[in-house]
Amino acid sequence: MIYGFDIHGVIDTYPILFSSFSKKLKSEGHEIHIVTGRPRLECEQRVRDAGVVFDHFFSIVDYHIDNNEPSMYQKDGTWWMDNNVWVRTKGYYAEEFGIDVHFDDSKEYLQHFPDTCSTVLVTENFIETFKIVTEMCAL
Repeated sequence: MIYGFDIHGVIDTYPILFSSFSKKLKSEGHEIHIVTGRPRLECEQRVRDAGVVFDHFFSIVDYHIDNNEPSMYQKDGTWWMDNNVWVRTKGYYAEEFGIDVHFDDSKEYLQHFPDTCSTVLVTENFIETFKIVTEMCAL
């Protein structure tokens, strides 16, 4: 299976959990994609420092810079663009690369994921929910 993990509100909120989960998934032959909004250069090291292992890294900002998104601009060191384009991008990526399960903390993104992808909304009760689900699935 192919798993997607967001960084902000997910990995950086639960680094120990996602570090061990990613290592367990990799040991069983699964693929892990980091799927985030911010530029790769800005946040890849944070993922590595958290001990999360992954196969691919996707950044909404980098993708739209590479594709010359006309609505994209930078103000005070932060990238901005049309929100309707922005929030759909993770879903397009999930569809293109066949993400089976994606963990994110924003419903706004998750509503744009394809039906073929199961999405997990990471909230403040996530650790308890995660424990129950992993026990039920014998992960």
